[in-house]
Amino acid sequence: MRPIKEIIIHCTDTPVGRSVSVAEINRWHLERGWSGIGYHRVVHLDGRREAGRPIERIGAHVAGHNTGTVGVVYVGGRSADMKRTTDTRTLEQEKALTAEIIDLRDRFGITRISGHRDYDKGKACPCFDARADYGHLFSGMTDAIPDKDEMLRRGDRGPTVAAWVDDLARYRELIGHEWPVQPTDAFDHTIEMVTIWFQKSRGILADGVVGPQTRDEMERALAGQAPYLALAA
Repeated sequence: MRPIKEIIIHCTDTPVGRSVSVAEINRWHLERGWSGIGYHRVVHLDGRREAGRPIERIGAHVAGHNTGTVGVVYVGGRSADMKRTTDTRTLEQEKALTAEIIDLRDRFGITRISGHRDYDKGKACPCFDARADYGHLFSGMTDAIPDKDEMLRRGDRGPTVAAWVDDLARYRELIGHEWPVQPTDAFDHTIEMVTIWFQKSRGILADGVVGPQTRDEMERALAGQAPYLALAA
C-alpha cells in the first residue's frame, strides 16, 4: 500500500441537486485522457459514500500532488444555472464527508487535509475552505509538509532523465518502433516528442510531461501489461 499523508477535497462542479454517478465521472476523466476517475471516494447528495479509483493507486485529482494524497469529491459545487461556484453540500453530505475523512485519517494515519483550491489558486473547488472546516480533525496539521509529485519535462537534466530515456528506448525496441532514442540525460525536444508518442500509444494524456501516470504506464508497458483503467469496463 502506498503511503498517504493528505486528503484533498473536491467538488464535481455540477449544479445543485443534480445526481452524478461514479460511471459518469469516470467517463469525463477518460475523455480528458486520464486512466479513468481520478478521485478515490465520492460522496453523493444523499450521503452515500462510494469508491472511485482504488485507494492503493495514485489518483489524478490535483496537478503535482497525487503521489501521497487521496482525493475525495462531493457531488455539486455550482448554482442551479451553473453561473456561480458555491458550497452546495447537503446536510447528508456534510455528515458523510466528516465520517469519510475520519475513516481515512484513522485507516491510513493521515495528518493533513486541504481543498483543491489550496493547490490551484485559479480554482474555487471545493467551494469552501476545507482546512477551516476539517483541520481540527488533524492535530499538528500546520507542521506537515505536503508531498509533491516528481515531474520530468523539457529542460530538465540528470540521472532521472537518463533513466526515463532508457525506458523509452526499451519500449521502442519492445514494439519495434523506429523512433531515434539515444542515451542522454537532457530532456530535449526529441525526448519530449518521444514521450508524447509513448503517451498516445498508451491512451493517456499526451502532454510530454512525465508524472505518476506516465511512469506507471511505462512500468506496465515494459511488463507487457495493457494500459491501466481506474474502473473495469
